Amino acid sequence: MQITKPVFYKEFSCIAGACPDTCCAGWQIMIDDRSLKKYHRYKGVFRNRLHNDIDWKEQSFRQYDHRCAFLNEENLCDMYSEAGQDMLCDTCRKYPRHIEEFEGLREYSLSLSCPEAARIFLSHNEKLTFVTREVPAPEETYDDFDYLLFTALMDTREYLFTILQNRSVPVKLRRQKLLACTHDFQLSLDKNELFQWEDIRQRHLNSGFGDRFQEKISAWSTGNAETADRNDRILLVLYKHIWKTVIPQMEVLRPGWHAYLQDTLTPLYTSCKNDADLLAVYREFEAAYPAWSIQEEQLLLYWIYTYFCGAVYDDRIFAKVKMAVICTFIIHELAVGTFLRNDRKFSFEEMVSICYRFSRELEHSDPNLNEMERLMDEAEIFRFENLLII
Repeated sequence: MQITKPVFYKEFSCIAGACPDTCCAGWQIMIDDRSLKKYHRYKGVFRNRLHNDIDWKEQSFRQYDHRCAFLNEENLCDMYSEAGQDMLCDTCRKYPRHIEEFEGLREYSLSLSCPEAARIFLSHNEKLTFVTREVPAPEETYDDFDYLLFTALMDTREYLFTILQNRSVPVKLRRQKLLACTHDFQLSLDKNELFQWEDIRQRHLNSGFGDRFQEKISAWSTGNAETADRNDRILLVLYKHIWKTVIPQMEVLRPGWHAYLQDTLTPLYTSCKNDADLLAVYREFEAAYPAWSIQEEQLLLYWIYTYFCGAVYDDRIFAKVKMAVICTFIIHELAVGTFLRNDRKFSFEEMVSICYRFSRELEHSDPNLNEMERLMDEAEIFRFENLLII
């Protein structure tokens, strides 16, 4: 069995009561079968409370005012303090550690939904790297696991990483290359022509980011039906349409999420009358917060590392890369809106807050993740030409 982890994985340690937004509030915490049996057999003085504050039918901890029943006023876990660390269920013990499972491989990451994990992730300015090692484990076989496709996905993801981490090239060009490559890979998979992937990769390697590639990008995005008649309001129209497409389709996990979006985005989209205004605000933000140039790269890499190879189960290669682009776009827009709302000031702590708040709404809801990928596949606004313009 192989285990892959980002180099900063072991830096995480729960900061408990010092956390600005506890993970024990807002989510239904499901209990694994092993822990449920342990709770049922528990004989200590904590037994009555333990049994009363578990929803045995739903196999979850009860909540009071959207807070876990065991979360006290100091944002500490009473189960941990009264019954011991060994009584934590799998969810509480492992979070924010996230695992993607493949035949013979486990890929670990730290979820952006945890404030401390987000802080660690966003603090790394160097190019992100990953460590893979072998661990003893029984040989396993997954039914219908396409190992040939998985190997191609792993190789392709390595190439996508080299694109994303080429800091001699503007991020916009890297993002466009990312989209162009995976657009071509998806077409070959749809045609059942996996053998062409190496040729596609070599073709993109040869074209690089030069004039010929940029001319193709310009040709693809010119005449875009979504935006051709908008003249000086292409981006404004496109961006508003993206929000109107995504947000109504997503379930809300935490009260106040829609109000937060409204309060944050209104200063941005109402203050800009055309694309020139919007781009001027973006330049102001990037001048005031230069860390974004690195964090944009890191965020794109986060989404691709976490979800790209999952295409072995559903063939949605391009949708997963589109999702990476749109998730990073959403974080950027919320950051710029916050910048305007704060009289053109923005801090690292605010970026951490935006990342974990968005991640909590998306990554802790399977329906939201599935809906996001469906929209990437099916919604007209997310077609290739539109995403090249972002």
